Amino acid sequence: MITMGIDASTKCTGYCIFNEKKLVRYDKISPDKKLEWRDRVVWMMKHLAEIARKNQVEQICVEVPVKTIQNVNTLEQLFSLHGAILGFASSLNIPVIPVEVATWRKEVGISLGISKGMNKRDILKQRSIEKANELYGLELVWKSPSSKYNDDDISDSILIAHSVLNKSDKRFK
Repeated sequence: MITMGIDASTKCTGYCIFNEKKLVRYDKISPDKKLEWRDRVVWMMKHLAEIARKNQVEQICVEVPVKTIQNVNTLEQLFSLHGAILGFASSLNIPVIPVEVATWRKEVGISLGISKGMNKRDILKQRSIEKANELYGLELVWKSPSSKYNDDDISDSILIAHSVLNKSDKRFK
């Protein structure tokens, strides 16, 4: 089974490809930031669809947008992006497995032990990169909080797919 994992945003989308449980490809795509957000979504869908076709993807695991985001514009963009992923996947007859962010983070063990007052978002991004590196022998980069060089988009896509592919594997609980 060829599985694609996607961590989508309108600025940078991380993706990965697994053949069974073996990670075979990972990267991120970023449209020109000068484009209006809807144009960035269209650009990304063209690229993701091409990657899915080339790799003969049979299922896609994608993070579901968090419904508690307070910024209405961000919500609109993320749900539009999610809908576009459903659309391109449907056009290629690829089933989509929605994955809640809290679920995959819990299943891979990166959400434990974060106390109130800690910068949860930055801690989770760093832990995501560290966990993907540990599980797959990668060298994804964590520079510092909010660094544009961090590879958390890629690591999140890997861990999203990993959580689905290893759901029944007790070693990863």
